[in-house]
Amino acid sequence: MRRPIMGWLAVTAALVAVTGCTIDGAPRSAEAVAVTSTAEPSVDLAALDTGAYPTAPRPEFGKATTDNILQVEGQRMAQFIVVPFEIDADLTKSGLPTMVITGKSNLKLVFSPEVADVPANEKMLGGFVSTAATPDESLRAGQRRGLNNMVVRYLTAADATAAAQQMAAAAATNAGSRPTALPGRPDTLVVRGTSGGNRQIMAFTAQQTYVLYQWYETTPAQQDRLEPTIRKALQLQTPLIDQFPATPTKAEAAARGITGSSAPQVDQDHVLIYALPYSDEELKDAKANVPGGSVRAVYGPRGMAHTSSDPVTDFNVLTETGSTANAVERSTVYRAETAQGSQKILDAFVASNRNQGWSDVDSPPGLPVATCQSKTQYYWCIVRDGRYVASVSSSSEQDAYQQISAQYVILTKADQQAE
Repeated sequence: MRRPIMGWLAVTAALVAVTGCTIDGAPRSAEAVAVTSTAEPSVDLAALDTGAYPTAPRPEFGKATTDNILQVEGQRMAQFIVVPFEIDADLTKSGLPTMVITGKSNLKLVFSPEVADVPANEKMLGGFVSTAATPDESLRAGQRRGLNNMVVRYLTAADATAAAQQMAAAAATNAGSRPTALPGRPDTLVVRGTSGGNRQIMAFTAQQTYVLYQWYETTPAQQDRLEPTIRKALQLQTPLIDQFPATPTKAEAAARGITGSSAPQVDQDHVLIYALPYSDEELKDAKANVPGGSVRAVYGPRGMAHTSSDPVTDFNVLTETGSTANAVERSTVYRAETAQGSQKILDAFVASNRNQGWSDVDSPPGLPVATCQSKTQYYWCIVRDGRYVASVSSSSEQDAYQQISAQYVILTKADQQAE
């Protein structure tokens, strides 16, 4: 998200079990958004080349609808999914599958069809999966390790228990073994196997209405890590997912006496309105190479770290600066608690890029406050205004310059007093 590191797969599914959703009231116009311009005196906004990109905030999004609630719910859940480096500090190379789970179609990117298609998964609502491995140099040193960490939600706790048991049994059949309980954790079923000489362990745990799933792979020399790493993952993930304020299902809403729509706001922190948009057509067209379900989203520090090329830096700096709501669409927009915090974000990201081989290039014409870098014929620019920081990327230098120029104009219209 901060720097392009992978091609994201577009995912779609129909809502079947979450309570009905409607847009409440008319959205405010962009002009109605409270703004405080803090443009640098040296920048002539009217003279910037913004191409065809918009230069004003979007209207508010309102509540999620039946078309996007599974996507929005999975994006919200990302903040409550442990990032792989929190489990194994060396797992800093993000990989696929890392995405919102909206149904069995993309669950099959995590599991074989036999595991994804177990009967209990008909009661699955959705979830999020994060994948990472050790850096490339670990492969050359014979120290490579990899991890999937996923949480999937079901209609009821009984459905989750059945799903964990059925998926573990199907996975064990594929591995030519049988599931066993993790010693000291009778609620966790593990399946052990090998692949290409490497050692693997899969763990399935029913936790209330969720199934927690971890897959961990090591070289034979590191296999003593397998069980302790799964235990650490469960120690971290179990209490974290218990904190997730999940949108109630229809049955849950009725049991709690909730009437009307309880769907979440798409942009409750009012930060996504400041990101450069994709068109609806681009988001729906898989051929457009747009990240699909991973964008038009708001993520916390942990959500941002899942797809970062430097997850430790992202998680730490966003947490330290109070950037708890970060918008991801064509551009990425961060909002720190203070202007000093936004400068810290910018400085950390620029330094991180340099450490990864990005080279500084000229700023866009008329926008000296922007910092731009390039790597392997790809361009990335970042700029700040007050509490806000935004970055863009493109394979075209001119396009990157136009994007960041338009983005800067939008930031000068952002609400600096937003909470």
